[in-house]
Amino acid sequence: MTIRNFDFYEFAGILAPGATALTGILLIAPNFTVPDLIRELSVGGLGLFAICAYVVGHLVQGLGNGIEWAWWRLYGGLPTDWVRTKPNRLLAPAQLSAMEGLLKKRLGLGDIEISRTTEDQWAALTRQIYAAVAGAGRAGRLDVLNGNYGLHRGIGAALLLVLATGVASRSVNCTFVGGTLAGLALAMFRMHRFGRSYAHELFVQFLQLSPSESDRKGT
Repeated sequence: MTIRNFDFYEFAGILAPGATALTGILLIAPNFTVPDLIRELSVGGLGLFAICAYVVGHLVQGLGNGIEWAWWRLYGGLPTDWVRTKPNRLLAPAQLSAMEGLLKKRLGLGDIEISRTTEDQWAALTRQIYAAVAGAGRAGRLDVLNGNYGLHRGIGAALLLVLATGVASRSVNCTFVGGTLAGLALAMFRMHRFGRSYAHELFVQFLQLSPSESDRKGT
């Protein structure tokens, strides 16, 4: 039996956060040190660690989904929703007007006033916009941005889990708590930047689709 290679999103969004959570929890365990961890990984435990990190990473991203929901509620919704609620954050008025026309012309939809759509309606339209961009072969940068977004969301969730475990076990000092909080803040800052960059890139790429690219998608 062979084990397939992990793709970019699995590594960035699942393995890395899972490994962060496992390593952090191991390092706050009693009588376990960094040399112990290195030695265990060097004698054949790396494969098992990767499997455990993959499993834990999925669970950590479940926590990350909750963090993501709470975080973006503070900013009026996901960045892709800002076009509907606060368009000046992402697009110029002329770009917004052009996009409303392109929704009809290139996606075969009726007249749509973006500001009048509901959150769920716009989420569905956003997925169709991504499909159009991907169908034209323009989604490479979007996928990288999305992978890095998932990476930092997962790292933030992993650090929060490590911090909660350490505080609950009373086995960490103020330096550890401060360092973990700093890492958590940086992870959320980076998640925010990648989320905003993804939304901006998605809509700009959609605006840049040529008629021939739209026809090739069958729209």
